[in-house]
Amino acid sequence: MPEKEKSLEQIQREIAEVDLQTKQLQLAEAKDRNAKFMQAEETRRRGNRQRQAELEQGRRAAQALIDDCRHKSGGSPSNVLRGGGIGSFSIISRSLMPDGVTVFLQCPRCRMKMYFRPLTPPEQKKLMKGDPEKFERWKEGKRLFDLSKDQGLEHADLRGPTFFFQTAEGVPFIPEMV
Repeated sequence: MPEKEKSLEQIQREIAEVDLQTKQLQLAEAKDRNAKFMQAEETRRRGNRQRQAELEQGRRAAQALIDDCRHKSGGSPSNVLRGGGIGSFSIISRSLMPDGVTVFLQCPRCRMKMYFRPLTPPEQKKLMKGDPEKFERWKEGKRLFDLSKDQGLEHADLRGPTFFFQTAEGVPFIPEMV
């Protein structure tokens, strides 16, 4: 038997019910996706916070090692960082950077690394007034630089490759490849 024909109103109602059901399913899927995304985002944030804490702990440990080091030869097998005494010398090496001004200071025992740029007295005063914290770091660099010069090896200045070429008159140029 043929099914009784549905009225236009009944068909529209059935379409509306199916449409509502579809929208409810889409809403449930979207809520599920959002919940999973938020959970993944929180997991990522927690992991980043943990990594940052570990990196900070590593920086503090490295700084504590640098602070304990005397940057001098000698010491004992139980504590090589406590060098010093009669006949000891600074083990800080100095490397002139390619700019020809900045000096890279490093200690092979504690892995201290520091860039130091000599400043003229007016530049020192300007830095002291402008950024006292940076001036204190510069003073520490100056102290280590002087220590390596005064109590270090006579020929400890290393000069790596430089790419600053000048003519006899002092004019910079880039050489041609042959």
